[in-house]
Amino acid sequence: MSINKAQGQSVKQVGLNLQSSVFTHGQLYVALSRSTTKQGVKAIFPEGNNDCSTQNIVYPEVLLD
Repeated sequence: MSINKAQGQSVKQVGLNLQSSVFTHGQLYVALSRSTTKQGVKAIFPEGNNDCSTQNIVYPEVLLD
């Protein structure tokens, strides 16, 4: 299920593939907050990403002045 389709739903387990960055931290929040428990969240990070972080992707060209 995509992050957008998960919005407004609650599920027991959430698996996140973070090998490529999410569009915004808001999307990451929605994905993480769908799980009913923190034990129900599993994430895959790129190899060598020892700090378990992801980039916040921003496209300045789409932001209005």
